Amino acid sequence: AHVDCLAEMAARNELTTVDGGRRLSRWIICATCHQQYTDALQVEMVRRLWRQYRDNPDVSDEEKRRALTTVAEHLRIKDENDAADRLNEAALRGLCRDDPIVLKSEIGRAISVKGTDPDAALEMLTRLRPMMAQCRDRAVREEYAEKMAWVLASLRRHQEAEPFAAESVELARAEYGPESTMALCNMYMHGVLLFGLSRADEGMPILKRVLATQTRVLGADHPSTRRTKETINRFVVAIKKSPEEPGVML
Repeated sequence: AHVDCLAEMAARNELTTVDGGRRLSRWIICATCHQQYTDALQVEMVRRLWRQYRDNPDVSDEEKRRALTTVAEHLRIKDENDAADRLNEAALRGLCRDDPIVLKSEIGRAISVKGTDPDAALEMLTRLRPMMAQCRDRAVREEYAEKMAWVLASLRRHQEAEPFAAESVELARAEYGPESTMALCNMYMHGVLLFGLSRADEGMPILKRVLATQTRVLGADHPSTRRTKETINRFVVAIKKSPEEPGVML
């Protein structure tokens, strides 16, 4: 098939429909035989779709975000992950850079590879930092700070992780409340990181505050409460063994 003709037909046909999903489907499903494009043809068509939306001043940011998601999904289906990443990068640098839905999706994509490649996860999160500085969605900023702390801690880069953990606590308390599960989880992580940095005088009071709140709100037998109590007990033992340098990580 002649790709230019198919792309022209898709662009013309989508203008005759109102529903966003049907409009986008014109780039993925043949309007004549109603079968889905496959392999290299589909990859080329979804690339054309993104260029069409990206360069059209009459298309809203929401429609561009939806088109971007479609493009990335279909490129990944065809194992075109590098191409999908480049499109996402371009969108993040452009119109979608402060879109909280796109940013949240990118954070999730980074965390999805943490188990197998934490260095790659950190690289992906680090690329988002300029966009996060402009993001006005506090919940997304909280998630980003928490995930940065988590990934850095998994790489034993505790000194770098600690400021992100502190920021995640502040944002979670403001967004969800000082006694919310999110705020308590972030406080727990911050306390553990401080203890690991031999700053037990700062970390232990935080963990004790978490324990007191969890005991009152969740109950003494709740798994989170028990975990915090066990962590404190382990830290107490570590301090007794090495009072000058008690730092350990669980």
